[in-house]
Amino acid sequence: MKKLLEFIQINKPVALLAPSFPVDFNYPEIISILKWLWCAKVVELTYAAKLINKQYHEHLKNHPEQQRICSNCPTIVQYIKNKFPEHKDKLMPIASPMIIMSRFVKKQYGDNTKTLFVWPCLAKKIEAKMTGEVDEAITFKELQELIEYAKTQWITIDTQKESEFNNFYNNSTKIYPLDWAVAQTMNRKDILTDDQIIITDWISQTNEAIKRMESDPNIKFLDLLSCPGWCVGWPWIISKEDKETKAQKIRDYQQKMKEKEQNSPKKGKIEYANWLDYKNTFI
Repeated sequence: MKKLLEFIQINKPVALLAPSFPVDFNYPEIISILKWLWCAKVVELTYAAKLINKQYHEHLKNHPEQQRICSNCPTIVQYIKNKFPEHKDKLMPIASPMIIMSRFVKKQYGDNTKTLFVWPCLAKKIEAKMTGEVDEAITFKELQELIEYAKTQWITIDTQKESEFNNFYNNSTKIYPLDWAVAQTMNRKDILTDDQIIITDWISQTNEAIKRMESDPNIKFLDLLSCPGWCVGWPWIISKEDKETKAQKIRDYQQKMKEKEQNSPKKGKIEYANWLDYKNTFI
């Protein structure tokens, strides 16, 4: 924890907060805590998810004959590369929300900006390290441990710190950690029907999904997640509640913020990132 705390104190990174945070942390207190921990800014990954959805939409629309596999989950990406290398070319050539958001804020706030990714998934550490595009990645459990460690080092948490996200977010993609989230939020009307999509949430289901794709050319999109309970079911999440309770926390937060964010000038627009490189270097 000491080394991690020193990294944050010295670099004052932009914290990239995953949309699964309502499962373990309260809004807006989590923002105050991250800024108390010397993070210069705190942004939601929901904007990156919106940008990725646009890329997915265009890719699927322009290549209706292709079968594609969502490449947001690093465990799935590595599994396909190792277990089914013949299908590696079906992985979406678009980087994950973590990478896209890191690229965006580094350009937006200056090339010397450091990023700290906060998420419940251990595999994201591997993706961050292998791509070199995120400076530090920690799980929710590690964040909690960091908070407790920091309390032993100096004053108690200043809850008066600014408690609003910095610019760029999107409301619809707040459900990104849940099943069907990508398909539901990428505007797939006239592009994909339900029977052309396979959704899984466990690595053991991946083999069957691949077999179905191989035998049925009508299957066009595989949204495969490695964890039972989607991205809120990973063991490095703190909550021990069942997956439906966790999912409801995500939906409740989305609804709570819907009206507040409706006309906010901080809302992320696609055109803000027209210059962005979406290339997936993790494949």
